[in-house]
Amino acid sequence: MKRLPLLVCALLVGLRAIAVTAPRVLVVQCGTLITDPAAAPVRNSAIVITDGRITSIGDRAAVPAGAEQLDLSGYTVIPGLIDAHTHLWTGPLTSQMVADPLATLRASRAVAFALDSGVVGMRTVGGQGFIDVGLAAAIDEGTIPGPHIVPGAHAISTPGGHGDFIPMPPGFSLSDYYTPLNGFINSPADAEKAVHLQIKYGARVIKILASGGVASPLDSPTAEQVSPEEMRVIVEQAHMSGLKVAAHAENLKTILDALHAGVDSIEHGSELSQDAVDFMKAHHVFLVPTLNVVDSIVQMNDARFPELMIRKGKALAEKHFASFRLALAGGVTMAAGSDDFYQPDHPAGLPSELVTDVKYGMTPKQALVTATTNAAALVGLDALGAIAVGKEGTLVALDGDPLADITAVHRVRAVVKAGTVIRRPARQS
Repeated sequence: MKRLPLLVCALLVGLRAIAVTAPRVLVVQCGTLITDPAAAPVRNSAIVITDGRITSIGDRAAVPAGAEQLDLSGYTVIPGLIDAHTHLWTGPLTSQMVADPLATLRASRAVAFALDSGVVGMRTVGGQGFIDVGLAAAIDEGTIPGPHIVPGAHAISTPGGHGDFIPMPPGFSLSDYYTPLNGFINSPADAEKAVHLQIKYGARVIKILASGGVASPLDSPTAEQVSPEEMRVIVEQAHMSGLKVAAHAENLKTILDALHAGVDSIEHGSELSQDAVDFMKAHHVFLVPTLNVVDSIVQMNDARFPELMIRKGKALAEKHFASFRLALAGGVTMAAGSDDFYQPDHPAGLPSELVTDVKYGMTPKQALVTATTNAAALVGLDALGAIAVGKEGTLVALDGDPLADITAVHRVRAVVKAGTVIRRPARQS
């Protein structure tokens, strides 16, 4: 009789082990399913997600015992959106840089807001203090909610260039700030060191600020900043480590220099020529056009922008939109990037970028491809970009058909990330 408690204990341990290893299953009932924007939509289907991965897609069927259910039968289900060009919100654009702890807390709110907006992946291309590296780790370990992040750490710039937001007088010693660790270079040797340090501390993409830009206070988009030799060193070192290189390039000279240095993507590309377009197509270089920020400046419909951005953005706009149309007509592969910060409760970000891309000539299907298939390929988030067996169980539900009306991307009603329901339709809350 004394053996009975031991048998009971053994049985309880076995049952506990079974409970721990039981698969986590989510069944999503879809009204209209767009598995890939290039494929035909299907009606009344179900997606089964097991332990975060899609295990089947097909007609609605009996729900497995113990599975969680999510009824999205009144909506259009699409792959989660991926933003190939973001920054992290750390405060108003008109404010000075803040300390890293406060910047991190603000940025953590921004990434949660981005995920709730349907953005399930993002590539951050320039910030301070390796904050994006820390947020990426915190999201991956489940400490905070947010999209998958491909962090760029510090963009590589020159003192006084597009990455320099410190308008301090020369009497202040800033020698500890203008260093390769913080992304500032003055030579090819500095460039090599800057790449190594960004990678050491967690960067998974390298960003070059090849030209001046719109948001920076000390330069112009027409300025040439990082030299062709420095860019070649940066690309060589990044590619040796298996990382891609994104080049912020606004004027034609820096665009061509960056292309011939071997970069993987041109960010903005505000002054493309036919030669540049032909080169990009022949060498499979992506364009991330970031139209919405320029359009918002022209339309004066975003109160966040300071006067210097408005002035420089308006001067750039005509060339920027013409370059986009030239690249679109020339068949350049594009990935969607908002160049936004996901300031909480501000309705911009990637959905606004897609609407603006359609405004300037893309079809809704083309716009969705840039934010799913193409963006996943560029940023290296291979488990995303489509809804397919074996892919991560990550999707977004929209109120409306984005292939007919791209503004549906603003009407996100549900978000699922890796089989976890992040946001449910209001009526199911």
